[in-house]
Amino acid sequence: MAQVTVADALKRAEEAMRRGDLRAARAIHGQVLAAFPDHVPALLDAGDAALADADFAAAERCFRRAAGLDPKRMSPAIGLAQALAGQDRYAEARVALEVPLAAVPPSRGALAAAAWVANRARDWPQAIRWCEAGLARAPHDATLLALLGDAALGAGDAASARRAYEDALETDPARRDARAGLGIALLDAGLPERAGRELEAAIALGRPTPGLLANLGTSWQARGDYLRAEALFARAVQTDPHLVPALADLVHCRQYLCMWEGIAALEARLAATLDDAQADPRISPFIALALHFTPAQQLATARRWSRAMLPAPAPRRTSAAPEPSADVPAAVARSRAPASLRDRLRIGYLSPDFRDHPTGRLMAGLFEMHDRRRVEVFGYSYGSAQDSPLRRRIAAAFDHWRDLGTSSDRAIAQAIRADALDVLIDRKGHTQGARLAPLAERPAPVQLHYMSFPATLGFDAIDGLIADDIVVPAGEDALYHERVFRLPRCYFVTDGSRAPPGQAQRSEHGLPEGSLVLANLNQSYKIAPEVFAIWMHTLREVPDSVLWLFATHPAAMANLRAEAERLGVAAERIVFAQRVDHDVHLARVGCADLAVDTLPYGSHTTGVDALWAGVPLLTCRGATFAGRVGASLVTAAGLPELITGNLEQYAARLVELARDRDALRAMSESLIRGRATLPLWDTGGFAADFERLLARAHSELTAAG
Repeated sequence: MAQVTVADALKRAEEAMRRGDLRAARAIHGQVLAAFPDHVPALLDAGDAALADADFAAAERCFRRAAGLDPKRMSPAIGLAQALAGQDRYAEARVALEVPLAAVPPSRGALAAAAWVANRARDWPQAIRWCEAGLARAPHDATLLALLGDAALGAGDAASARRAYEDALETDPARRDARAGLGIALLDAGLPERAGRELEAAIALGRPTPGLLANLGTSWQARGDYLRAEALFARAVQTDPHLVPALADLVHCRQYLCMWEGIAALEARLAATLDDAQADPRISPFIALALHFTPAQQLATARRWSRAMLPAPAPRRTSAAPEPSADVPAAVARSRAPASLRDRLRIGYLSPDFRDHPTGRLMAGLFEMHDRRRVEVFGYSYGSAQDSPLRRRIAAAFDHWRDLGTSSDRAIAQAIRADALDVLIDRKGHTQGARLAPLAERPAPVQLHYMSFPATLGFDAIDGLIADDIVVPAGEDALYHERVFRLPRCYFVTDGSRAPPGQAQRSEHGLPEGSLVLANLNQSYKIAPEVFAIWMHTLREVPDSVLWLFATHPAAMANLRAEAERLGVAAERIVFAQRVDHDVHLARVGCADLAVDTLPYGSHTTGVDALWAGVPLLTCRGATFAGRVGASLVTAAGLPELITGNLEQYAARLVELARDRDALRAMSESLIRGRATLPLWDTGGFAADFERLLARAHSELTAAG
């Protein structure tokens, strides 16, 4: 191959790279290097293509050979650093960059590589510093702007990330990484339609990568189009079978759509990754709640996710007091003294759900019932939230209210640290919209998780998990990453001060008068095929019964009706509830005769709603925290006889109750009478128990150091 032909070949490879055809580019590089193995420009181009293709070992070989052939050239060392970082060899990568960064001034390429390495190492502050150093000299450099967007996004500063990506695209509209990053930032900001447009534009700039397909799927899922999302996740997994997040999202989508054929095999593929240290660790812990995972598998899932996706936590602090400052008034300084020198424990709640949201409605009474002689209460709200009477009620219930909006992770941590808390209570866990990264900075000496995520978080920044003896039985503490603190009653808080639900007519909700109505109003992804089969068995045994489900997607409804027909039940005996305002929902729940729980992820808020409406809940004690909440709820509601130990007992008990309407009416009357007396609705008593638990957790965890 003549030199002039080599130049032409490298030009063709460059064009292939530009249109995103990495396979073609790398094939051309291979042909050139087969003929000219010592051609340094070809080695450098081949290394760049391997980097773009995430083939970091091949990139390392190319850059090392180029460096050996031309030791004075800086670009091989710059590429080598990125190849090493891609293999998680960060110390070697930093050594490789020492000479390029020591140049006066360092090149744009060296600074960009240093930022890329820092981003890869999740050292967001250092990545931002490298980007800013480069942008000080080249403020419109699209590469540095895109890397700055990546660093800001990693640091939880979505607003800055969006600005950086938009600036990069203003300089270079065809920059695919910036457009893809902007799509992710828009997803994080809760703007899935705009995110989808950016992700589609990124795909149009070259061959669709599995990651882009999966992110576009997420945008459609967030818009409620689960069919399009499912197809995109399936394409992503087909293109890259090792892309575990896409596989997990595919399973979740199919659960939501009740597309059960083959789903057990997909679950098994996810479970198998937990035993493979080299597998992608990013199975969403939230998705795992509805999988048939053991508690040990859920623990492994949470630990792997947290280590891969969250910052490494700072050492735990033992004192709430902030750094001393001459600007702090004496009265404030006294209030910030260590808990042992104060009368009240300073506690804070961190959540985006201080709004018209299920957990917001349930917790409002607790915030109001806290004994101000024992605790001083801070509320830290993040994310966007519309004004509502409930949000105003919650804000007024705190002694101190901090609306942090879209603040960065560091700003959230600083705001919490400035208040010198004794105990910080995370209220989101691994659920959608969570911000756990600020807790890595240890803004409070004791950090606990409560209620939103019914499993271990597997994150070193969380010291304790609040539970009860039913959801986490004695002897199972080793299955939780955090220390388990148990309340003496059901761990699930409720607001006993709310007005009793209204009364609705069955005809208003498509339910037949005179029939037995079995209800499961959980989201459709919680409906497991083996439990659905039990419900269908009951409908066959009790001919005048119907099943009332909550499914809003037409495909999910069609699939459930088809499965009912396959199991010998007429499709019209399944009635679907649609999304309505909360007060209307609470009123309609009372139209049911019996709520039926599901596994492996059972009823939580929906169970509370049923019991508050006077509807008994038949449950089955599961193997995990998420599958035992129903048992805890009915125990606190005075109906422990509604707990079964396995699905065989559950099936038999369901038929028994479906045939005994007098027993169901008696249970309903007991629930209605008990609204003023049952432990489940005693918010004041719960608040006192909760404060004692927080004081104990603070004392024991700070003593442990």
